[in-house]
Amino acid sequence: MSNVKQISVFVDNRPNQLTGVMKLLKTAGINVRALSIADTKDFGILRMIANDTEKAVDILKDASYAVTVTEIVAISIPDSPGQLSRVLDILGEENVNIEYLYAFLGTSDRAVSFVIRVDDNDNAAAALTKGGIIQLTENDISEM
Repeated sequence: MSNVKQISVFVDNRPNQLTGVMKLLKTAGINVRALSIADTKDFGILRMIANDTEKAVDILKDASYAVTVTEIVAISIPDSPGQLSRVLDILGEENVNIEYLYAFLGTSDRAVSFVIRVDDNDNAAAALTKGGIIQLTENDISEM
């Protein structure tokens, strides 16, 4: 199993906070492959997959951002009706709890990719493999 590393950055919920993060990454030549933002009244959690996780984390920590790295499962499925439902059924049959997920585009207009945060990466990976679902690696995402 090859989990993908997701970067979470805690930012104040004020104007230009996302801009500051993105400018740092741009200057460092970091390419963001997937992104999700969740917010509360006071702060937001920026979750992203980057082409160079270690470099991105170092740059953000050097700029005094609170950063964590979480291993997630990333998949690629055909872009057709019912495919995500099929994935959710596979995970549900193995009692894998999904904490959150978000989609991102890959290199094909015939497929869609998802980041899935689950309670048990190993169990999820085994279930997805058994179900014939393509799991992405860090290298796959870096090369997109």
